[in-house]
Amino acid sequence: MADHPSILGILFIFLCVGFTVIGQILVKMGMLEVGQSPSELGPMVIFIFSSLTNLRVLLGLGCAIAAALTWIIAISRSSLSFAYPFMALTVVLVLIMSGVIFKENIPINRWIGVGIVCTGIIIASR
Repeated sequence: MADHPSILGILFIFLCVGFTVIGQILVKMGMLEVGQSPSELGPMVIFIFSSLTNLRVLLGLGCAIAAALTWIIAISRSSLSFAYPFMALTVVLVLIMSGVIFKENIPINRWIGVGIVCTGIIIASR
């Protein structure tokens, strides 16, 4: 297997990243609707049921399955050592989307970390 994958391999790497990011955003949206998990064990069953019946949570979990399937294809077409560093893009994109969609305050140390991650991706992909 060549170290660098075909265009199709790269496409599936990025599809996996996309599904992962979209899935995380959808699960968070759903959990904002469901609410915070309870501290006691008794109400936990109701909380889990509410979570697993929330449409956004279900769509997010569906994206996780789609991400797993696209990942299987991606690594069948590329070396793991080439493909896996791109999964760090999920950290970058989720951080950006957290600020844009949820208006979360992103401290400077997280932006510095994202810069380091991006530098690592660039180095690892060469």
